[in-house]
Amino acid sequence: MNIEELLSHIEKRPQMYFRERDVYFLETFLGGFFVSEYLKDKNFKNDFRSNFYEWLQNKFNLQDNSTWADFIDLISKKENLNSVDVFFREYHLFKRKQ
Repeated sequence: MNIEELLSHIEKRPQMYFRERDVYFLETFLGGFFVSEYLKDKNFKNDFRSNFYEWLQNKFNLQDNSTWADFIDLISKKENLNSVDVFFREYHLFKRKQ
């Protein structure tokens, strides 16, 4: 399963994959997925996270922060929306721009 397929499944039912609809649970889950992919294939290159981080930073004019999940958390609190919902909204926009 590739990252696009996995994210499609998670988006439909996030709580099947992690306890709470929280971007930090998603971040941890995806971290595990990417470690697994790197262990299987040292040439694995399908990791969107650093480009997504930069895209969020530019789009929302944010200062450096620890992770893309911190940006999503900040945006979701500002908009009073669930952080997982904000992640998927922004992720889809990010993918369309690629």
